[in-house]
Amino acid sequence: MVNVKRLPARSGFGVLLAAVLAGCGGGSSPSAPTPTPTPVPAVTITATGEGALVLHPSLDSRFTFALETPIRITETTGGTASWNFARISFFLSGTEIERNELGATDISNAGYNRIAARNNTLYSVIFRANSGDFDRVDITLGFSDLKDARQFTVDVPFNSFSDVNLSLTPMFVPGRGTVRLGPR
Repeated sequence: MVNVKRLPARSGFGVLLAAVLAGCGGGSSPSAPTPTPTPVPAVTITATGEGALVLHPSLDSRFTFALETPIRITETTGGTASWNFARISFFLSGTEIERNELGATDISNAGYNRIAARNNTLYSVIFRANSGDFDRVDITLGFSDLKDARQFTVDVPFNSFSDVNLSLTPMFVPGRGTVRLGPR
């Protein structure tokens, strides 16, 4: 007679469970991690005058002149921005005597409210004004970064314009002003 040693029931169940689990999931390779998208960079914008300012007599009797300002706007880091305003301020002896501003609606209506990544475009921003007696002009552009809604301004150095030309051709400027591509 053969002597058979019986294992307790719990031990048999443990062996069976180990055998079943060993057969599960074998043979499949680990899944590849989901790639992380490249983060959108913050926008970096510079603006400079490019060419001569052009003064025109105004066809609108409420204003003395229209001023064409050729401005190059460059985005260098790959971000995107909304162009919110373009402002010109005239000063005499340190006091602001006149201000004209094109708002986001004016710029959008002209079709130029987005500054794309790596943008390098020449715009002609046209303001209208009255004061002919001033000793300083400031031009400021306002933007918001589409990545994080950060608001910021960029000054256009007045000495970056090459000259001031006088035109005898009268000009009518709609609304508060307008924006178009490049000088005419």
